[in-house]
Amino acid sequence: MAAADDFPDDIDPTLPGYPDPYPYFHRLREADPVHFSRAMNGWVLTRYHDATEYLCDRRFSRVKLLEDIRANFGDSPIIRLQSGELSFTDAPEHTRIKNVMGKLLAPQAVESMRAEIKAFVVAILDRLASNHRMDVISDFAYELPAETICAMLSVPREDRVRLREYVEGVVLARGVVRTPEMIAAGDRAAREFVGYLTNLVRERRRRGGNDFLSELIRPHGRDDRYVSDDEAVTMAEQFFTAGHATTRNLIGNAILALLRNPGELRRLRENPKQIEAAIEETLRYDPPTQAPSPQMALEDVKIGERTIREGERVSVLFGATNRDPAHFGNPDRFDIAGTDNEHLGFSFGIHFCVGASLARLEAQIAVGALVKRMPDLRLASDTLEWRQMGRFRGLVGLPVEF
Repeated sequence: MAAADDFPDDIDPTLPGYPDPYPYFHRLREADPVHFSRAMNGWVLTRYHDATEYLCDRRFSRVKLLEDIRANFGDSPIIRLQSGELSFTDAPEHTRIKNVMGKLLAPQAVESMRAEIKAFVVAILDRLASNHRMDVISDFAYELPAETICAMLSVPREDRVRLREYVEGVVLARGVVRTPEMIAAGDRAAREFVGYLTNLVRERRRRGGNDFLSELIRPHGRDDRYVSDDEAVTMAEQFFTAGHATTRNLIGNAILALLRNPGELRRLRENPKQIEAAIEETLRYDPPTQAPSPQMALEDVKIGERTIREGERVSVLFGATNRDPAHFGNPDRFDIAGTDNEHLGFSFGIHFCVGASLARLEAQIAVGALVKRMPDLRLASDTLEWRQMGRFRGLVGLPVEF
């Protein structure tokens, strides 16, 4: 059996920037499946069964975690912003907010965006087609989520570049490990982002509109559907931050997995209807979010062979649970023909990603179009760099030729 000492325990346990963290995750699952990370100052779970049990356990709290973070870093702009996010609320408040956002991001509502998303994808590929070379991340995957969300909220086109910059700063401060530098970057972005969105919400209150933000703040005659200006700002921020980095990374990770597995790429070209399965397999095989925000134990809780003490932090390594051989056959193989793919790429339980339907649709359209339109798509470099972005796994760049 491998030793837990083999795991690089002095850095973020999601191993940001590692080209291939999965062998480490396997060794950790075998040697110490409920592992205390010194860098995170908390526990990480690596087995699928432990993870699903924990993610549904009400004896853990995101609110208590944020209180602990506030005690360490103060009530800074990024902490105040996150205090209203779904990721840092518990039931019943979490339920109320998620019901409001969930109606706007329900599968049938998201499906209404299909034609517009397709048009975005076609326009981007039309612009790039004559170059015979592009960077999938910066030229393609980076643009699509921003275009989609800005269209959903009717944000002026000239504002979209700076909004993407705000998103990067806010996302950087969401890691399972937080440093003063990450908090400072998050504070700068949060100040600008909240100011911009506050003005946008006030403008929609005055004039209304036919977009997701206007629908969000429209009076519905029910107390549980009332959304204050502050809540609307935070919900709009979550549309951007939750939908941008994850979707960008999902598209990039899917294209890379297909290019490195030519048999699966050929299978997808021969049967384009397998695009849904290809995206689900990417979410399992190389998830764009490698861990959820930690929670804090409200009492002593036993997980596996360990006892988590009241006040201790816990998270899940999705990169480990999604390749747990006790749940997935041949887990290190990228196989788009797999069935019953019960991955944790969008988390599980009450914190299952509210924007999952939108991320799936964008990735299916984007990856499907790229594979179909460029039949000789190939990697332009074997040297790839992964982002140092905490719990989010994605490439800095993905140069391809066609």
